[in-house]
Amino acid sequence: MRRNFSYSDMDEWLDESRITEIECLVPDLTGVARGKILPRTKFTEERGMRMPEAVLGMTVTGNYPAGDAAYERAISSTDRDMVLRADPATIAVVPWAVDRPRR
Repeated sequence: MRRNFSYSDMDEWLDESRITEIECLVPDLTGVARGKILPRTKFTEERGMRMPEAVLGMTVTGNYPAGDAAYERAISSTDRDMVLRADPATIAVVPWAVDRPRR
């Protein structure tokens, strides 16, 4: 983790590391990582990503809880998109990356 790492610092680090794709992950209510991979340019423009809010309420099997009043109150029936903003201090190269950036 980097303390006081700004979006400008993150952009500089992404440039130096020659990163072309960003894998954005967020845990759902069961702790399963949900997300998507974005091209670097789209990630930089939005400083994050959009994701349907219902994704966070999925069960571990990928279904949605049926008849659960608490879930139905928490998740909009219109399945709106959430805007998820990146925390620059948490950006890192994933260990499973095929093309590792040079240091």
